[in-house]
Amino acid sequence: MVYDLDPIRLPAAWRRLAAPLEAASDELVRLDERLVRTEPVLADGARARAHLFDAQAALHLEGELVALEDLVLHEAAMDVRRPNLALGRAVAVLAERRRLAAAAPGWAFSTEGWTLLAGADAHEPPQDEPAQDEDDEEADGPDADFAAIDRLLARTRRTLAAHEAGAPAPSFGAEDDPSAAWRRVLDETRDLPAVLAAAVALDAWLVLDPAPRRGHRGLLAAAALLRARGKARAHLPALALGLRESRARWSRALPLTERLAGLLGAVETAARLMGRDLDRLALAREVMLRACAGKRRTSRLPQLVDLFVGTPLVTVASAARALAVTPQAVEGMLAELGSARPRELTERRRYRAWGIV
Repeated sequence: MVYDLDPIRLPAAWRRLAAPLEAASDELVRLDERLVRTEPVLADGARARAHLFDAQAALHLEGELVALEDLVLHEAAMDVRRPNLALGRAVAVLAERRRLAAAAPGWAFSTEGWTLLAGADAHEPPQDEPAQDEDDEEADGPDADFAAIDRLLARTRRTLAAHEAGAPAPSFGAEDDPSAAWRRVLDETRDLPAVLAAAVALDAWLVLDPAPRRGHRGLLAAAALLRARGKARAHLPALALGLRESRARWSRALPLTERLAGLLGAVETAARLMGRDLDRLALAREVMLRACAGKRRTSRLPQLVDLFVGTPLVTVASAARALAVTPQAVEGMLAELGSARPRELTERRRYRAWGIV
């Protein structure tokens, strides 16, 4: 199958993509700056929940329904229902996402990272890490210009060497291995803005399918590309969530520019939803902290509040370990929170759990 990038280099395509590209870039950068500047407990809580929301959405996009509470409780080995295959797949997606988020920005395009994305049978990963976006503050200056020239010269030398050796010109035809074809598309996006490059990488993944039955990894690869190019330093974008909640519906039958515009809208939606969740956590924390007013300085209730904000699920036992108090003391603090206490997830008398999800 041929994947041609030439249509998006036409003036008409740029006019079509300019507005969604600007909106997605602005929303993404604004969220990243908020996460950097906000209190760590809120930022960590928003990132932890984004992993859960994105894993659930990835399964939903494939036609599988997984309740968020089931995923959270399964993580804590507190299932209230028998786990099924869809839940197991959601857990696997969640683990892959967390691994990418915990790694260095360019790790996804290393040999080990490429094995995670494309599978154990994948060929060589992309030769170079994705370049920083041209409007990145750290990429400004003469050093960045010289680096860009060096990369261009290196690619030119490789192309000339292949031509002299009689190798065919690079193409994205049906004779290519899908994984190799996707990597070539990724290489061709180096001169594009970071957010547009991520949309192209995701679209190419959906078209070429380099990792069959692992469609969610294309979303993870695009999110990792945004991190690698400096557009999402403080978080791994939840693109599955954005694609599920956005109005656009991706279809191979649509023109390339329309598909990319829809994917750019998904990037914008993902950033906006994570920003809303950050607002929700801040409000919940403020309401719970009001219950701490007038308490003694030695009270552990504020720490319990931050535990609720920073982690998706809290049990009496986990809170007792985290706060170094007795389970009876945790029960007393939960009672003190009253109506401000987060929702109870298990709905049973023993082994209860609460969380903001």
